[in-house]
Amino acid sequence: MSVRRLQKIKGGSYIISLPSDWVRKMGLDVKSGLKVYEVFDGLKIRPPNEAKNEKVIPLVDVEDVKYLVLTYYMQGIDRIVVRSPRVIPLEVKKELRELQLQAYGLEVESETFDSITFKVNVNVNADLESSFRAFTGKILSIMEDVQVMLERFSEEMRDDLLARLSILNKDYRLVIRQIALGVQKDDEITFMVYPKDVVLFAIAIRDLGRFLSHLSLFLKVIGAQEAKEMTQHFTVLKKLLHDSVQMFLTEDLSAMREIRSNFKKLERESPGTEAGKEVVKMGSYCVAMMDNAVNKSVRIFDFKVR
Repeated sequence: MSVRRLQKIKGGSYIISLPSDWVRKMGLDVKSGLKVYEVFDGLKIRPPNEAKNEKVIPLVDVEDVKYLVLTYYMQGIDRIVVRSPRVIPLEVKKELRELQLQAYGLEVESETFDSITFKVNVNVNADLESSFRAFTGKILSIMEDVQVMLERFSEEMRDDLLARLSILNKDYRLVIRQIALGVQKDDEITFMVYPKDVVLFAIAIRDLGRFLSHLSLFLKVIGAQEAKEMTQHFTVLKKLLHDSVQMFLTEDLSAMREIRSNFKKLERESPGTEAGKEVVKMGSYCVAMMDNAVNKSVRIFDFKVR
């Protein structure tokens, strides 16, 4: 690391010299072009490079392929080709086409006897906090309706909630894609948040994804007889989620003791049934969100634009 002095040149621009070792290491010369762009805590300089936007998946096991297609989608790939050494059976193609229902902007671009190609046609924005707020807002809205279902249990309400959770998984995948692209293409998508915070947003979204998985399991195992009994515990859980999410967004740590206390209450008082265990597991992810909030509140540097 070296500190280099700015030099002002004619026309009001500024220049700095670049380390010769770095120029040689990157294979550059005096005619080379460099990308120069602003990030949250400074300016970045790097050679232009071409993105690898396509992945090819050999079709061996259809479940593995479905997992990989969604993973590549979340990691920012724009074109995914599934290729088989033989004709792909109709039922397998049908399963693969249905992946379009699980991710925003995932579309079948083309098909042949032995391949199916997906393209991704969805925009991601640079406002990471806004995306996080929208995602958590939808979760909290579903939690309110789960509370209603527990008080007036019906199979129709449960089925509706499970369907909405399935749709919410699409939002989860899109936010993960947004983070992956923002980290890898920071010249095009600049989050303008403290660099460490991007990591914590990713961890927080992952924790919320696991929370949703356990909420789905809770809905599948809860029955009419147990629903009323679970209402009071679910009220505590709902507050846990709200408080921990707000702490993450505001970095106000005043609710820390109450969050810990409410989680201990859940552990102590929730029944030992499958539904009760799922409530405690969801509570543990609220505590994880609190940990993320505490970590987010600590910064070594206080970077401010003058």
